[in-house]
Amino acid sequence: MYRTNWIAAAAMTAITATLHADVGPGECDGERPQFTADEYQSFGGGQIAAATQWRSNDSEGVLNVYDLTGQTTAPLGVDWPTSIYSHPEWVRSTMGQVFGVALDDRGNIYAAHTAIYFSDNIGSIGGQPGQVYIIDSVTGAPSVFATLPNNSDPVIAASPDGIAESYPGLGNLCFDVDKQMVYVSNFEDGRIYRIDASGTCLSTWDHATGIVSDCTPEAGDGEGAARLGERVWAVQSFNGRVYYSLWVEDSTTGSPGANEIWSVAYDAAGEFIAGTEQLEISVPELFNDYSNPVSDIAFGSAGQMMIAERTMQTDLTTGRFNTAPHQSRALEYICEEQGGGVWLPSPNAFSVGGGASNSADSAGGVDYSYAAAPDDRVWVTSDAMILGTQGVGPNVYGIQGLPQSGGNVASSILIDMDAEILFQDKSGLGSVEISCPRFVEDPCATISEESILCDLDPSGNYTLTFDLTNNSGQDVAHLLVLPQSGGANVVPSGLITLPSLLLDGDTTQVTITFNGGLPGDELCFILSLNTADFEECCSIEQCIVIPECDCAQVHDEFIECSSDGSGCFTYTFDVDNLTGDDIYYSFFAPLSPAGVSIDTGNIDPSRWDFPPMVSYGTETVTVTICGALPGEEVCFLLTMHTQNLEECCSIEVCITAPDCAQGIACPVDCTGDGVLNFLDISAFLNEFSLHDPRVDLNNDGSWNFLDVSQFLSLYAAGCP
Repeated sequence: MYRTNWIAAAAMTAITATLHADVGPGECDGERPQFTADEYQSFGGGQIAAATQWRSNDSEGVLNVYDLTGQTTAPLGVDWPTSIYSHPEWVRSTMGQVFGVALDDRGNIYAAHTAIYFSDNIGSIGGQPGQVYIIDSVTGAPSVFATLPNNSDPVIAASPDGIAESYPGLGNLCFDVDKQMVYVSNFEDGRIYRIDASGTCLSTWDHATGIVSDCTPEAGDGEGAARLGERVWAVQSFNGRVYYSLWVEDSTTGSPGANEIWSVAYDAAGEFIAGTEQLEISVPELFNDYSNPVSDIAFGSAGQMMIAERTMQTDLTTGRFNTAPHQSRALEYICEEQGGGVWLPSPNAFSVGGGASNSADSAGGVDYSYAAAPDDRVWVTSDAMILGTQGVGPNVYGIQGLPQSGGNVASSILIDMDAEILFQDKSGLGSVEISCPRFVEDPCATISEESILCDLDPSGNYTLTFDLTNNSGQDVAHLLVLPQSGGANVVPSGLITLPSLLLDGDTTQVTITFNGGLPGDELCFILSLNTADFEECCSIEQCIVIPECDCAQVHDEFIECSSDGSGCFTYTFDVDNLTGDDIYYSFFAPLSPAGVSIDTGNIDPSRWDFPPMVSYGTETVTVTICGALPGEEVCFLLTMHTQNLEECCSIEVCITAPDCAQGIACPVDCTGDGVLNFLDISAFLNEFSLHDPRVDLNNDGSWNFLDVSQFLSLYAAGCP
């Protein structure tokens, strides 16, 4: 059964912290990823949540990203089905099971191997326990960032599901933007590892011994997890210190002592300072004899601290049966600076979950949003936010966005983590990290009218041309171009001196030539606008897709509706031969939509003959396209063939069918007054007798019963 509510402000205890400096305001430091996947690009431009979850198969991600853009208008107290993105490699077979999650200031995501769920699956990337993964901010591809010592415990033969469960795994992790360091807790030896941004481990902090050491395995370290009282879980850097939780007791150990929050100072390089460790908070008991360990710590913009507990039943087993998951809280503390700094319980009460009015359903992940009202929420992973019948629903288990002033399910945004609310995901939820708010500023320049073409030579160069509008407030004399991704270089250099000053508010055309990178990859570059003396500058980032430069390309396109009212249109374009051979023939193979036809005007309407087109030459082609509705995308293959058809290649060309009904007068509105009546019939008969071209409705050069029949048909239909 569910226990009685726990209110965070009631019956809490705090420990005086006499060694640290006064706590100042927090700073948001987790950038939004830039993933190029279509599903992610469909997100809005706002915040995201990165969250982990236990998975039993590879059809679902162990890591997902959630779109928080629309949170201002999201419904409260019910499931909010926002957009979710998960990379194909964010699955159990590749990454294993993960719990801890963090974001850095470049949008990379970090996730840590865990054994706290129902199995300690190891991912195929690296194939080792104790791994920290980094998720590339642009591609979304995971790779091994670091591997920490993890010795198997042979005593633990299997989980309740019969699955091997013998590795301790890792606890949690954080990224310190100021120091460019990752701090990770390791259940295996109880140490916190300090790892630089390249993935190199620099040092460790051992709470049990107070020793700062290197990253080699500890001498005499036993098998399995560090014992309770020495095992560190949550870890978060803040205000010159690394705060961490000590797992002392849980739901099955009775009360050997309270779970605790400690901190240790670090120096300018991020190195731990031995002798500065101190107890910050003794976590109050949930019931009369125990509390569950704290698995995540977050700091808010006002310097407040939020801790999230997770129900554990053994060293490496999440509570999963009956009421077990419903015994963990999210508690907030504020630092009282008088007296040297004391962490006191916040007056804000956070009721996490909603089953039977229970407020202790925390799954162990927490982060502040740092957003302005009304989006200034604190996000907690939670079981049983809405609890219904298993297999029927609604059962909402996932991420709860509570007001930072406190609240409950009714005042919260609720996101079911796997977007499936029929079944209960009890004990399978992980941790959560929120990106910083995206404060959109007016860009110092805008780019429009982009085109990118391969150069007509074998150099492999491709040239980007665009209109640049200067909004910087300065007159610009120079541009600097710096590629950021895509493996390309600026040819010949990244400095462009404009032929004349680009005044503030004016627009000029800019051409940049690149070389390198893989076709189809996204190339992102920084474009910096500089004054004549380089004393003032600003920059924008722009991305393009690297083109294929080995077959053909089309440009200078022109579309014109046919005048016969058939809905057909002509498509005229220039095509460049990039093959290195003389090209004699092109064939047009329609791809979509179904029923579209392409006529080249040749005896074979699918073939276009060149004179020939020499290597790296250009020819103009005109085809007639029929069968597409206005606004439909028409796609076809344009093939390139040598004289003997021994060499060939193709490109896909897509255009949008125009609305050829717009601007074309109704052919039976002979008076042109927009109304069909006897006056139009009279005018038609008069023009018919005079063989007026306007009433040759089938365009066959004759005036006969076929034109009369078409007139009557259009007249009866009202000629829309």
